[in-house]
Amino acid sequence: MVLMIDDDNDTLEIYRLLVEKTPYVDQFVTENDPNKALQWLKEQASHPDSFPRYILLDLNMPDLNGIEFLRIFEKEINYRQLNTKIVVLTSSVREKDQREALERASVSEFISKPLSRKKLMDFLSAEP
Repeated sequence: MVLMIDDDNDTLEIYRLLVEKTPYVDQFVTENDPNKALQWLKEQASHPDSFPRYILLDLNMPDLNGIEFLRIFEKEINYRQLNTKIVVLTSSVREKDQREALERASVSEFISKPLSRKKLMDFLSAEP
């Protein structure tokens, strides 16, 4: 399962179409509200088999940005035991954003948007 969190519904739809064309994803869930995504992840944490293998996370969101999301996620969810990888997707070109994201233990990659099909296939096909 892949969860994508992005406040832009058009972006969510584009990536849904891209992900559905890969042989590596059985379920793709989207959420445009990071607070709702956190709540859902907390509920799913007690069901490791249904917890996302990957979380694709936008950094620039109102109310709760990606860095704030990561801080809460790492504090409140035992993500290491769940073997989940977070891939930060962003249109930000600020080095500070990249550095802050990659300093988070839960983040495995930082990718500038747009996400190419090749890059998507590369990380989805990698061993968990």
